[in-house]
Amino acid sequence: MEGNTRDRGQTTLDFTIGTSVFLVTLVLVFATAPGLLTPFAGGNVAASTAADRIANDLVQDQLANPNEPYALRRDKINDLPDTGAGFRDAVGAPPYLSVNVTVTNASGIVATRGPSVPANADTSVAWRVVTVDDKHAELEVRVW
Repeated sequence: MEGNTRDRGQTTLDFTIGTSVFLVTLVLVFATAPGLLTPFAGGNVAASTAADRIANDLVQDQLANPNEPYALRRDKINDLPDTGAGFRDAVGAPPYLSVNVTVTNASGIVATRGPSVPANADTSVAWRVVTVDDKHAELEVRVW
């Protein structure tokens, strides 16, 4: 039984390895597909969009000079109302959403406005890197 072993057909081992690779690939595709769709399905899209819009408006217009976006002025931060309808109107939030704005730097909290975020609230957060008094800081807008 001499002959060229390269002319053989598919063996059971070849079939098993090929099928195993196919099934592992198929399982990985199905396992990662929901994670790829998560930003577009479910969740509170309105709250996420509102948080992003409020953060942009604050760092580009309301809390900074128009010619220096992202450089927040402490006096403008302090002029924001603490809570209530005045705060909601100042940041442009719709009445059905609650908003909290916090500015922190390396030393701690520079300012916080709006109601405290409940522990069980499903929040959407928008962050912006800014400067306050020529020091790096971070503005966080939480919407729930």
